[in-house]
Amino acid sequence: MGRRLCALIPVLLATTASGAAPASRTFIFTNSSRDLGEFRAFAKIASRLKPHGSVQIDIGVLASKAMFEMPPAWSAWHEYAIFNANLSKFFPHPQIAPYLPADWVTKNRELLMAKAAILRELGLEAALSSNDTHYLPEAFFEKYLHLRGPRVDHPRRSLREEFTYCVDLAETRDIIASMVADMKRHVPEIKTILVHTNDSGTGLCWADQQYSGPNGPAHCKRRNVGERVRDLMEAMHRGAELGSGPVTIRLGGNFTSREIDEIRRQLPPDTYLSGRDPAHIDGRNDDPATIGITTQINASYPVLGLVNPLAIFEALERLDDPGVRTVVINTSLSWYYRADEPVKTVEKMVDLVEVALADPAHGLLPRFNKVRQIAARWGGEKNADRLFEAFHQLDEAFRLKQIAAPNYSNLYAGVSMRLLTRPLLIRPGDLGSEDEAYFLPHVFNVSREEARLDYIDLHGGRMSGPASWEDPLLRQSLSSALEAAQILEGATGAPEKEWLELVAIGLRMWSSELRSINNFYFAQRIRDSHAKELSGPPLKPSKTSTFAGDSDYLLWNEIQRAEYDNTAELLSLIRNGGLEMIARARRVSDEDVFLLGPDLAGALEHKRRIMRQHWLDVQQYLTSPLK
Repeated sequence: MGRRLCALIPVLLATTASGAAPASRTFIFTNSSRDLGEFRAFAKIASRLKPHGSVQIDIGVLASKAMFEMPPAWSAWHEYAIFNANLSKFFPHPQIAPYLPADWVTKNRELLMAKAAILRELGLEAALSSNDTHYLPEAFFEKYLHLRGPRVDHPRRSLREEFTYCVDLAETRDIIASMVADMKRHVPEIKTILVHTNDSGTGLCWADQQYSGPNGPAHCKRRNVGERVRDLMEAMHRGAELGSGPVTIRLGGNFTSREIDEIRRQLPPDTYLSGRDPAHIDGRNDDPATIGITTQINASYPVLGLVNPLAIFEALERLDDPGVRTVVINTSLSWYYRADEPVKTVEKMVDLVEVALADPAHGLLPRFNKVRQIAARWGGEKNADRLFEAFHQLDEAFRLKQIAAPNYSNLYAGVSMRLLTRPLLIRPGDLGSEDEAYFLPHVFNVSREEARLDYIDLHGGRMSGPASWEDPLLRQSLSSALEAAQILEGATGAPEKEWLELVAIGLRMWSSELRSINNFYFAQRIRDSHAKELSGPPLKPSKTSTFAGDSDYLLWNEIQRAEYDNTAELLSLIRNGGLEMIARARRVSDEDVFLLGPDLAGALEHKRRIMRQHWLDVQQYLTSPLK
């Protein structure tokens, strides 16, 4: 699926034994801000960790989308890739530069260097997310036919094939080394590079995990993948040395176990194979020298501001391990570069790291004690016990959700499928174009008809869910979230009262989004079961008495009402402070598959109004009761 990570990379380090000189540790913060004022505020908060080691902030962010990469017929898959940064989009090689818009590249470079200047001023360092090797314009390969490498798009999600260059060729590696050197000469603050490949428009020849299948030119088919990756990494290291000095490189992306074994054996120095996610957000980090912590943004998107102290303290238990050199702190939407946590939330993440650094907890009881300690800090001693309960319930809510409905992705289902804002109808195909205009263009699907008619088409596959609409574990998850919200709202006199109230609103909005996903999932299952009736003419019901009518008629009505009420509740939350806790576009033109529009309340009003207009549609196709 799309890009599995927003930036992160470790450098050297180790904690030291008692009495030894302090060892260096590296803290890497993810960030995707394009506002320099916001970035400066973020960097100042991150700088609180300078007494504990070097602090790096990811600056590998494009100033704007690479819209020149979008095919004339809009392609949902390209929405994954056109916000992805890589070397050529900041410092393109002379062979590549003619095929990229010069003014766009200039703006990317200006943003990069302005951020570097802020970091320099604050005594911080930089990390760079670089999706290499990213596909290049077809015109480039028409000029340099011999450099064409693998196809890297997704055949089920893309409306145009895309290719990158072949890194098995020395000429390609020289191009890459030159771009790294240019980057390091201009921005010596960059100390680490995250290379993400075989995903989101990047790839290596003959990689097992290429979405189109292993492919590339015949001349490199028999090369060992370990040699291929080693040569690419060495080219990047060579370029860094030619620039202003060495870098640490972390390689992430899609590889099979066989490939990982071959790559690991041949990695050059200062290069780390990090599996899927160097921040350890998905639990598959191959680098034991790294700890990754995150807000709940990847699980709660577009809802912002949710922090799970229990999970974070658990992840930070290894801080007293001398082998841990790097801590990655994720406060942005990993892999998509579209949202960052509010500054207040970043402050809370740093609070948690500072508490853990002072005394890493080991085991459940010490971890609980630390949560109570931070609860007293944020809520005051009189609220500490209750806030501890709230954070425990928050942890429970997300844990149970993953057990009950692991495939209910808030990002994919709630946003990219627009289940959050589109109306739930028994026959969505009956909507006119004017009523579809606010949501349908932003539904991820290569087929407009599938986007219109199948609520649970998940990027070309199908979403799965619990066994029943009122699944007990899912209901318990939602109940835990709402109980946590209620406790947070009652923390009178808390030092962080305003922030705690926003967290409570965030939990209520996350619960609302999760309910919407569940409602749409089971509504579509009803539609699937009655596909024949729904594709035919309106029903002429018999005059025979029936207590319940069609077996799914009452369930549809219950789901429909639940979603209508859920939408009304979300509207109320949005209008009473919740909007600032929702990731959304600042301009109408910036709305896309993975980013809601600026007028979320307006979209929800559209949804509510359309649902009421079609309230009785189900009676025309499923038998209603006749008592």
